[in-house]
Amino acid sequence: MAETTRPSEKNEREICNTTRSPSGDPVLVHTPSGLVSESQQADGSEATEQAVTLLAPEIRTGRCQCGDIAYEVSGLPDDPHLCSCPHETRISGGPAVLWVGFHKDGLTWTGPGGEPNWYSTWPTLHRGFCPRCGTHLISVADNSNTVMMTGFSLDDQRGIEPVGHSHREDAVPWMSIILAPVHP
Repeated sequence: MAETTRPSEKNEREICNTTRSPSGDPVLVHTPSGLVSESQQADGSEATEQAVTLLAPEIRTGRCQCGDIAYEVSGLPDDPHLCSCPHETRISGGPAVLWVGFHKDGLTWTGPGGEPNWYSTWPTLHRGFCPRCGTHLISVADNSNTVMMTGFSLDDQRGIEPVGHSHREDAVPWMSIILAPVHP
């Protein structure tokens, strides 16, 4: 085993690599700076078992209003954005919907109602909603590895601030839009 060094506070170093778990999920391999050997710091080689912490993919939960349809999604949120297309405004009854993407394989339906009911707003785009309370939860496009969850169906909204606004030309005229355009 290589000897470890304790870098000064001004010269902190750490090694972070992304690898894949047996299920294919990304896993961050993180070696704290105080446990990295000089040879590991110099050549970027793998850290010793004692110095490696595996961080599991982040798990978030969400649900409909009545709680009958609930879910878990794993991984980092992707492409949080508002959408004002005619489908979204009619489905939501509001001027825009906040969407947040997650990898399709990271979605598990956990509530007593199982999967939501589905309605296709396009031949290749399917929306999931609770048949009991009507909450709109998910949008899934055919042949996509991403599911888009409604942002406010998530129990934890940290890190899902929208970075863009799609179909802004369809937005109601009284809505001020300061987010960047998103191309669908």
